[in-house]
Amino acid sequence: MKTQMMYLAAAAMLLAACTPKAGKTTKVVGQFGEDAPESVQISMGESLDTTITVENGRFEAEIPTDPTQMVVVDAGLSPVTFVADGSTITVDPAAGTATSSDKKGVQARYAAYNDWMQQFMTDYRAKMAGFGDDEAAAEAYYDEVIGQFNAYQKETVKANPDNILGLMALSQLMEDDPNEMIALLDGLSEDMKAIPEVVQMRATYDTKAKTAEGTPFVDFTVVQDPENPETSTVKFSDYIGKGKYVLVDFWASWCGPCKAEMPNLINVYNTYHGDQFDMLSVAVWDKVEDTVAAAPEVGIVWNQIINAQRIPTDLYGIEGIPHIILFGPDGTILKRGIRGEKIGEAVKEALGL
Repeated sequence: MKTQMMYLAAAAMLLAACTPKAGKTTKVVGQFGEDAPESVQISMGESLDTTITVENGRFEAEIPTDPTQMVVVDAGLSPVTFVADGSTITVDPAAGTATSSDKKGVQARYAAYNDWMQQFMTDYRAKMAGFGDDEAAAEAYYDEVIGQFNAYQKETVKANPDNILGLMALSQLMEDDPNEMIALLDGLSEDMKAIPEVVQMRATYDTKAKTAEGTPFVDFTVVQDPENPETSTVKFSDYIGKGKYVLVDFWASWCGPCKAEMPNLINVYNTYHGDQFDMLSVAVWDKVEDTVAAAPEVGIVWNQIINAQRIPTDLYGIEGIPHIILFGPDGTILKRGIRGEKIGEAVKEALGL
């Protein structure tokens, strides 16, 4: 823990450093050893795609400065990525590195960010491996370091509101509070807010805020069998807000983690099913025939909605499955995104047992 806190402190100092104003162009230079290619390809989103000739093992180019996008240098080896921040970028294709002449610029921060992430994951994997089968210790460690991980990502976003590094950190952030994510997105520059990924991210978190814990459920309608719409059409409200606590599992037959969660769900159903509690599975992003075949195989004996596809996931801002939500008797969202043992704990607490 002490080592990771040192990473955070050092990273915060780097992120807070002032930088000179970037130039309108970024110089890119590279040097090959033996077996140099005839040319390299330099691309930056949809705004740049150019071929640069390699002479005497060396190439050089001037490209537009744009810190909101990543630049890719493809020399036939592993592509090298960097940020065109107005400095001089020295590319080493063999080592796969890009070094900036500005030690406090966006590219230098991007390199430091990658180093921090790699070290964090190395330490995390080593620590988790040491727990062996001690799941309680592993979970406690995860809960501890995820706070440090998120703190670093938030610092990175706040220190880089006008460049791609801020977006990278936002994408890595494991934050359950949609309102906090919206606040971070609102702090980005106008140029960053216009990036399609940011627009989509903002829309997703706006949706999540409307369906956060403590908000009423959002109803939807699904035609489970398009050939028989009159008899197969169901509403979410047919099951939610009817006076029972309802645990809803959004899943798909092809989803390995969804199947791995089924024993926990079966245990919760067998333990608590009754006058106060019920369960519902909603199949999303799946072929109807695959859902129908898989449901009994994985042990689903409770109510189901099939062929929901993206209807509920768009409404509830669900980006990955399984996604499990506990609804109150009046349809209020009590818990969402619960997994493992926390599913049973949430149900038990809600029922006052």
